[in-house]
Amino acid sequence: MALNIGLEPLVHTSVNEAVYRRLRDHLMQGDYAAGEILGIQELADAFGTSAMPVREALRRLAAQRAVEPMKSRSMQVPVMSEERLEDIRRARVLIEGTVTGWAVAHITSTELARLHVLAKQIGHTLTQRGSIQEGLEINQEFHFTIYRAARSDSMLAMIESLWLQSGPYLRATRELMHSHERPSVEFHADIVKAIENRDAAGARAAMENDVCWAFDKLLAHHAVISA
Repeated sequence: MALNIGLEPLVHTSVNEAVYRRLRDHLMQGDYAAGEILGIQELADAFGTSAMPVREALRRLAAQRAVEPMKSRSMQVPVMSEERLEDIRRARVLIEGTVTGWAVAHITSTELARLHVLAKQIGHTLTQRGSIQEGLEINQEFHFTIYRAARSDSMLAMIESLWLQSGPYLRATRELMHSHERPSVEFHADIVKAIENRDAAGARAAMENDVCWAFDKLLAHHAVISA
């Protein structure tokens, strides 16, 4: 993918933070391939900023293991191996399942209503073969609405780091999402139903099933992402 695809110039509102959040979202959504080089000046030109906020954003992302420094002072999206994929899968299942169980006791009626809307939108993108990019963005909002509801900043930070590291595998699952192997629309509905019923164990199990789907498909197909 060209570095400037989907990138718009930023308005001046805490430019360092804005650049970080934009790059973070692109990485989470799999917009950069495993092994892709992220040039500081290229990104700065695309965002319409100086190199400094881009350099700072990449430094923060490197601390989260989302990118790796190179000798050229550019950054690289890590190459994904089968072992790394399995390791991230285990961590995400454990942490995201746990946090979903916690969310049951704290979620508000407003957050729950939002989850109902998002689950329906995700189902629509799957059954109507809608925009994959749109589906990924809605899916991200769905998950993080639940994780924020757990009211644990420490766990939220760990989940964000794991999603950043998961970004490259999302590229490999996009085709599966619009094939006969696409995930069941029931995954998200099951999560919402369990949360609404205050069933922490059921909510945790439903989230674990959702998280596992893409990882298990990639491992089964031997779709290990390489540079």
